[in-house]
Amino acid sequence: MRADASFAVPVKLWALLCVFAGVTIGGNVLLTCILTGGALLYLVLQRNFRLAASYGCFYLLLALLLYGIRFHGLHMPVFSEFYVLMFWNLSPIFLVSWDLITTPPGMLSAFLSRLRMPTPFILGLLVVFRFFPTMRTELKGVGRSMKNRGLTAAGQLLAHPVQSMEFVLVPFLLRVLQLADQLSVSAVARGAERPGVRGSYYEKRAGARDHIAAAVCALVTASYLVLERSMA
Repeated sequence: MRADASFAVPVKLWALLCVFAGVTIGGNVLLTCILTGGALLYLVLQRNFRLAASYGCFYLLLALLLYGIRFHGLHMPVFSEFYVLMFWNLSPIFLVSWDLITTPPGMLSAFLSRLRMPTPFILGLLVVFRFFPTMRTELKGVGRSMKNRGLTAAGQLLAHPVQSMEFVLVPFLLRVLQLADQLSVSAVARGAERPGVRGSYYEKRAGARDHIAAAVCALVTASYLVLERSMA
C-alpha cells in the first residue's frame, strides 16, 4: 500500500533539496518546526504513519527538552544540549532523507537509469542507501534467534560478555557474506551488465499528485524563509 502512495523519486529528491536549503539558509532554530511539520505531513501523505507518529513523539520530547533548557536552565549529563538542538534543527532533513533511503531500490535504479547514470554508480548508490535498513533487519533476526535460544538473559550477558558478542558477530558476518553473494547474482540476473537504459517493474512516473507535492514543498520552504527574514 505504501508503495502505491509514495511519491516519485524526483519529488523525493526535490523535497530533500527544499528542506536542506531551508535549514542551511534559515537561521531561526525555533521556526524550523515549520519545516518539520511539512516533513511530517509529507510522510503522512505517503501513508508512512509509523515513522510520522514515532518521530512526532520524539519531536515533542525535543520540544520539552528545549523548553527546559531555555527557560529553566536544564542540564543533562549524558544527552547534552548540543545534541538536542542538533536533532531539533536537522529533523526535517532526517525525515525526508530516511524516506528517500527507504525507497524501493527498483524505483531508484529506474530513475537513475533514465538519467543515463553509469551502472557502477547506480549499484554503488543503491548499496549505500540500503545498507542501514538491511543491517537493522539482519541484527533483529540475530536478536530473535538468540532470544529463542535463551542467550539474551541478563545473567548470560553479564557473565559471558565476550561469548555473547561472539554469538552476535559470527552469524551476523556470515549473513553479510551471504547477502553480498546474493546481491551479485541478483544484479547480474536483472541485467546490470547490459548497456543502455534499463526498464523496471517499479518504475513510476511523476503525476499530478507528485507535481502538487513538489509545489507544496517549495511553498513550505519559501514561507519559512520569508517568515524567518521578517522576524530577523
